[in-house]
Formats: sequence, C-alpha cells, structure tokens
Amino acid sequence: MKTSRFLARRPGAHMQLPLTPMIDVTFQLLLFFLTATTWRQAEGQLLGSLPDPRRQVSQQAIRQLLKPLYIHLRTEAGGAVVYDLAGATFTQPQPLQQHLAALRQALGSDEVPVVIRPGWNVPWEHVVEAHNQVLKAQFRSVTLIPSR
Repeated sequence: MKTSRFLARRPGAHMQLPLTPMIDVTFQLLLFFLTATTWRQAEGQLLGSLPDPRRQVSQQAIRQLLKPLYIHLRTEAGGAVVYDLAGATFTQPQPLQQHLAALRQALGSDEVPVVIRPGWNVPWEHVVEAHNQVLKAQFRSVTLIPSR
C-alpha cells in the first residue's frame, strides 16, 4: 500500500497546526464586537446621597422636613401627563422645575424630601422627567413611590 507523501510522517517529527488563520479570525471577531457594541450607562441607577450633618438648616426647613413635597403624576383622557404639586397643576415639566426652585428658595433648604408618585398608567419617561426637574431645582432628597 502506497502512502501519500503528505500523510507520511517522519519519525520524531511533530505535527503543527497553522495558527495564523485562527489568530486572524480571532482578531476579526474582536474588532467586530468592539465596533458593534453600544456603550451606554447601566439602566436603573439613580444617584442619591444622605444629608450633610454639618449644614445649617433654617427652623422653617426643619419644620418642613417632616412634611415632604408630593408630586403626583396622572394621565388625562387625551393621554397628556399632568404634574400636581401642592395644589399647583402643570402640564409641562419646565414650569414644574421653576415652581420647585421657588419652593426651595422659600423654604431656605434643599434637604426637604420630594416624593414622586406616578399613577399606574403614566409612561416611565414622564416619571424620569419629573425626577430630572426635581434635581434641576437642586433638591437633594428624591423618592419614587408607587400609587395605590
């Protein structure tokens, strides 16, 4: 029986796989995944901090600390979202931020807790927008709680 010269092994010779094509494919896959990946911040993280005990807080703010500000979010028949804050009603987030900033200045403290209470059918983007407006008004304590 005749063997092919490619299949014949010399005694003591070791077979070696060609590694160059495997390395090329590995680098191409690495390049593909690096360019096809969307880099973004992880979802579901909200920044928070505890009050600074060294800050001076006015007496009115101390009394108000026991009473948080509630922002109720609800949808109307047309699908518009309404923000209710301490008897004031807003249909846009910008006036809500201005009203919150005025309240913060009147209270003399940014330690007053703000509670955002969305209705069960309010889209999440409006809840996040309310949270952003509270942060723009420079309140430090923001809480999200579900409606009943």
